Amino acid sequence: MVPRSAWIARLARPLIAAGLAELPTGPAFAKSWAELHAMAASEMKWALWRQERHNGTPEPLPTGSLVEELRADPVLPEALSAALAGPGVIGILERHAVPSWELGPAVAELVADGHLDRSRILADAFVALTRQDTPSTRKGIAKLLAALDLKGPDLAERMPLVQGLLATSHGSVTAVLLPAAVETAHADDLPDLAATIFARPEKAQKTVLLKALTGPHAVDRWGSDAVTIALKVAADVPDQAFADRATKALTALGVAQEADAEAPLSDLWAAPLPVNDTGPAAKIEPDEPGLAAALSRIIRSTTAADGAVFWDAIVRWSARSPQEVRYWAWSANQSLGDGVRPPSALWAVVTAADVTAKTHKTLCDKIANGVHAPTDWEIASLSLTGAVHEIFASETTLRLGTIPYLLSTPTQWNGLLSFDTLVDRLKGYGRTSAGPTDLFLALLRLEPTPPERTTQLDGLSLDLWSPGSTWRTAKHTEDAVDLLRQWIEGGGLPKLVTRHDGATVTVEPVRLPIDISLIPGIPAGLLAGHTSGTHREYHEWAIRAETGFGIVPAWPDLLAAKTQTQYDQAARHPPRWLPMMAHAPGPGLAVQHDIAATLCHADEDRRLLAVDAALALMGRGRWDSTAYTECCLHLLNDGVLRLGRLGHSWEQLILAGGLQPLWPTAMTVLGKASVLERKPAALAELCGVLRRYVSAVPDPQIPESVLELAASKGSSKARVEAAAFVAAAAQGEGRS
Repeated sequence: MVPRSAWIARLARPLIAAGLAELPTGPAFAKSWAELHAMAASEMKWALWRQERHNGTPEPLPTGSLVEELRADPVLPEALSAALAGPGVIGILERHAVPSWELGPAVAELVADGHLDRSRILADAFVALTRQDTPSTRKGIAKLLAALDLKGPDLAERMPLVQGLLATSHGSVTAVLLPAAVETAHADDLPDLAATIFARPEKAQKTVLLKALTGPHAVDRWGSDAVTIALKVAADVPDQAFADRATKALTALGVAQEADAEAPLSDLWAAPLPVNDTGPAAKIEPDEPGLAAALSRIIRSTTAADGAVFWDAIVRWSARSPQEVRYWAWSANQSLGDGVRPPSALWAVVTAADVTAKTHKTLCDKIANGVHAPTDWEIASLSLTGAVHEIFASETTLRLGTIPYLLSTPTQWNGLLSFDTLVDRLKGYGRTSAGPTDLFLALLRLEPTPPERTTQLDGLSLDLWSPGSTWRTAKHTEDAVDLLRQWIEGGGLPKLVTRHDGATVTVEPVRLPIDISLIPGIPAGLLAGHTSGTHREYHEWAIRAETGFGIVPAWPDLLAAKTQTQYDQAARHPPRWLPMMAHAPGPGLAVQHDIAATLCHADEDRRLLAVDAALALMGRGRWDSTAYTECCLHLLNDGVLRLGRLGHSWEQLILAGGLQPLWPTAMTVLGKASVLERKPAALAELCGVLRRYVSAVPDPQIPESVLELAASKGSSKARVEAAAFVAAAAQGEGRS
């Protein structure tokens, strides 16, 4: 459905047309204008869906078309310019597009009728493409340019801008720009154009440029030198068949083929660059300047510890000046604006009046009893770690002004808490009781601690807090130190046991050293592990660093398993949590599974995020080649290991220093793919990538199936590339 803010444009347009008001310059009007015109398209879209879903049940469809609506719009030229200038605005129309309600064809018809200025639209569209925007907006602008029949003369004065767009834009945009760019490119433009296009992943666009370079009039148009430079770039792509076409064209021009440059062993066959495992958590001063600076940083980039440290600063400031905290929190929350999620501590102070002992007990009961009713969506929609955090937030909000600090605040940026610091905090509490959920979080975050260190707890005792005499807690020990001692002597936080179940990852249930019924409200599901199809899975947008990785930092595999369906080939959301998984204290099989899936995702930016995550694991010494190989083989058997995309990711890993830990997996995957009766798509491209770097490997250990494929008869791309790979390996062994 379309948001209700369409009323802004509905109200403003007649006033603007009558000269009683000027066109608003802020982003709200452009967004409202797009939503207004998307409303009928949305109705049409859902009506068509209902017809299809209900076996063609007759239903009256909305009448009219987008071109009719736009033709009647009194502020169309200015509003369309504002829409193109507004981030995410064109995407509103694109997401609801159906036949007769697509922006591109509608605008093209209005341009043909003289209602719109084509040159103005093109200028606005090119400016819009220079900003980071939503995928739907980029796609909508690309369709608009295609509908306007973009030609070479349209780009003649914009080639520097177009070169930048071709290098940075999504494939849907470059597919529209490239033919016109080729049409208008001069000899001076050609080398840069070739370097950009032949480095991109889209084969169709490479073919467009190669066809132009090998055309009968290419040399006459651009000159022999420019064409030769461009063809040499084409001859160096990993796709051997494509490179052969470029090499053949070079030979026809009388250019001798140059030998490939050798990859120095010292540069590539080396240990990955080390990565810092952890470090001290950022400190936040408990006053207005300190919290304001921290807020500015946290809403843009956060670690697993930042949310908890922010809570601690709020608690410390509240113990000293509760009125100042409330006033600052209210004004700071107002200044954030729409669409910005504040740290939970800030929101807790703003809404503190809504939290009572009664609401706290009700919250604990609902979560502990496993409420899943749609009527209580605020509780049912919480993740398990999010539920624990919700209880903590309620408990701490109730106690603001009465406790000096929190026990559970991490000391490391990866979310872990040192034992010595926890002991000092317990000693400093004096007669103040410990919050049970605060203590539970301290246990979950506690660094591995030898049992013999519990002697540091001798003589300590600290009551557990409860919000009133009516609170009922089964088997209440009433002593926080006893629970801490039990935790350490019982081995602390257990390590998760993970395994593959087909193409998915399963996490086995665990038992904690303490009885969690002693902590009011903690959901038993937190310990139930995860099995796909049995346990609920999470969407990435439902996870936050503070309420996810920050709760049990040493269990990244649990969240990795519960979000694993978000890392398939059709994932809509960027894998923003991969870096945090890779830097977590205990990454295991589930984390490597998510990285493995994302390394062959359709979107290049997402693949590069996975490359960074893999390099982090390698640099920390936490990369498990056996586990990664297992993940790849499961994905291969399930038909979702896209070898072409994987080759691109592996090349980035190799160039960044990951050749040594990656090679065992590469050979296993290549061997398994080569033995299949029906060879996977892009097997040839993967061979081509590895061929470029096999000479850097001291002992490549080529699988027998690859040798057999290389020696087989036929002219398939896979066989040709396998033969070239084996030959390159033999040359490398001869040099060594």
